[in-house]
Amino acid sequence: MQLNAEQSTSQHAIVIRGMVLTVLFFFIISFVNRGINAAIGISEWSPLSFTISRFFYWVWLALIFVYAWRLEHQPLLLWPEKRYGAGFYLASVFGILLTFVIGTNIIAGLLMVFKLFKRSDAMAGIAQFSILLKVFISLTAAVVEEFVFRGYLMPRLQLFYKSVHWPVIITSVLFGLAHMRWGTIVNVLGPMFIGFIFAYHYQKYRNIKVLMACHFLWDIVGLILIGHTVK
Repeated sequence: MQLNAEQSTSQHAIVIRGMVLTVLFFFIISFVNRGINAAIGISEWSPLSFTISRFFYWVWLALIFVYAWRLEHQPLLLWPEKRYGAGFYLASVFGILLTFVIGTNIIAGLLMVFKLFKRSDAMAGIAQFSILLKVFISLTAAVVEEFVFRGYLMPRLQLFYKSVHWPVIITSVLFGLAHMRWGTIVNVLGPMFIGFIFAYHYQKYRNIKVLMACHFLWDIVGLILIGHTVK
């Protein structure tokens, strides 16, 4: 269906509003979660706090689905999902995770050289989380963050840019900044690098499922390792 100029302008305004609200709602979640923590007297890094915030993230994703459906009148995923064989998924998972290992270690190494590396205070608390909670945290991050940053924001930003690079850069920076609550530079630069890899892969292959699989594996392995390395 082709839109006339007035309809196109109105549709673009709705899309822009949706993207702005999506980013704002993320920070509102953080603010509300801290308020709940203070009200019931729990630490920001406690199991209950993480459980509450992750439920809020699922609500966030649900609201984005509703906004896309009811106000934008289009699916959340603007780019049709492409299908591939098993070899593609295996090669992508191996290649992406290997790139993450190399890239994040280089980032951490450079920060150590410049004496800017610091371990997040959250690590000690997370190390004590149950395996079930770690799975819930990892699954939430994999599904919600990929749908939001790569699935929702990136294709819509592409509507406003001729270059394929700006949507990748913007969503990757936002993805990194979304991890500021961890309180360290490495916890911003690491996710920012990961966001670049995910975004370019999605830009080229248009398959979000493989990103979710990689995201889940990266997070769950990391959380399990924290339990063995942080006392």
